Amino acid sequence: MKALTLLLLLVASIPVFSQSDPAKVLFDGGSRDEQAGKLDRAKLTLLTLAATYPENPLAAKAKTEIGAIYLFKEAQSQVQAGQPRTAYSIFHTLMTVYPESPLAKLAEDTAKSLGLPAEPPK
Repeated sequence: MKALTLLLLLVASIPVFSQSDPAKVLFDGGSRDEQAGKLDRAKLTLLTLAATYPENPLAAKAKTEIGAIYLFKEAQSQVQAGQPRTAYSIFHTLMTVYPESPLAKLAEDTAKSLGLPAEPPK
């Protein structure tokens, strides 16, 4: 994990010939990983972006996606632990708080597959 972090920081510091904004390169990479289901890798890339380029507008978007990733992973762990109602509630929170996240649609589909009522338990 430490080696991957160092590699990402190194990549962020190397000039990219096709794109001059290294923050965009990191954001695009994190987004691709997120959409491919590589959530740990996406989270690490987005954390690198937020830490390395905190003043870049993409840093705020990266932090938002990191929040969505944490919620999605927690909901998945609740499904695996046999807690579908808790998972459903977490998926619903993700959809409500992060509606623009690519994970919101996946959370909606996964929540529906749990076969629970349309509204989460209160």
